[in-house]
Amino acid sequence: KLWSSITTDPYFINLHETRSLQQPNLLLCIRKNDSVLVYSIPEHTQISNRSNSSFKPIDLHHMKFPRDYSYFCSRQSVHGLICSQESRKPIIWNPSKRQFLTLPKPWRTGLFLGHDPIEGKYKVLCVPYKKTCYECRVLTLGSAQVSWKKGYTNAGRCIKGVIYYLATKGKTHEFVLMSFDVRSETLDTIGLPSVISFVTDIYSDKLINYRGRLACMDNSNGGRLWILVDAEKHKWSCQNFHSPLSYHDPSLRTFKLRGCTQAGELIYLPDKFHKPFEILLCDPVRNSYRRFELKGITDSYRRFELKGIADDHGGENNMYQIYAFPNHIESMSL
Repeated sequence: KLWSSITTDPYFINLHETRSLQQPNLLLCIRKNDSVLVYSIPEHTQISNRSNSSFKPIDLHHMKFPRDYSYFCSRQSVHGLICSQESRKPIIWNPSKRQFLTLPKPWRTGLFLGHDPIEGKYKVLCVPYKKTCYECRVLTLGSAQVSWKKGYTNAGRCIKGVIYYLATKGKTHEFVLMSFDVRSETLDTIGLPSVISFVTDIYSDKLINYRGRLACMDNSNGGRLWILVDAEKHKWSCQNFHSPLSYHDPSLRTFKLRGCTQAGELIYLPDKFHKPFEILLCDPVRNSYRRFELKGITDSYRRFELKGIADDHGGENNMYQIYAFPNHIESMSL
């Protein structure tokens, strides 16, 4: 009881999370069916060290997800929590406490988790997926009445209390950037640069948190990073660089953008398990990239008796899906 009273004390929670913000981790999840291996890699001590060519995770554990859950609807850790989905019900996952919270069935299919840094509240936004709409449903975690409420106002990003996500307009399927203020619960649109070029796959990670600002990835002309400077004025800046995926290296054919470290390096990971398992980091300012090998993954699968890992030529390794959550912190919520 004493330990429980300490860990649920608001002062302790705030102090713990404040310290965790200074030591973010890259959280890697490798999943097969309902079995998930969770790896935690400190960004400052291992990933930021440019002399490293390989590293081992500091923390490693095995989890069973709720049966028949389908996919992570977010590729972002929002102040220590991650939104997943079971059938049509959203699940909030706290990797640090290894706990799940199942929420009521949402009114729409597009789900985004947000955090208000002022009031310290978590909210789940529910909107028509991929469509521009000024009507939404909002659920506040920890509220007395756990139900969706109506508000007026697909991979999203929550940055400094604002959720950003891409949507399409009408029959033209023109991309629009939507923003949702978690505290005021208002929706708005932000104009995208007229020259920006998106592929039609809206499910890919196009939005990232780049040094505390929203950024859009444009893969044309080798690679461009559009950084939102002023949301009210729809002002963007552009960073040109050579994307590592533009070098036509066969070993990088399955790599995809998964986010950005606090140091400003873009993170690329394969979408399926391969041996050796590598992480690709790209610095758009220095216009350079480097590769890391994550050691010990095969051994950890053997320890947890997850069979079927094949070699790089395909086979059962394609059944293993990889998810990455940069800038993850430990949270005492839920």
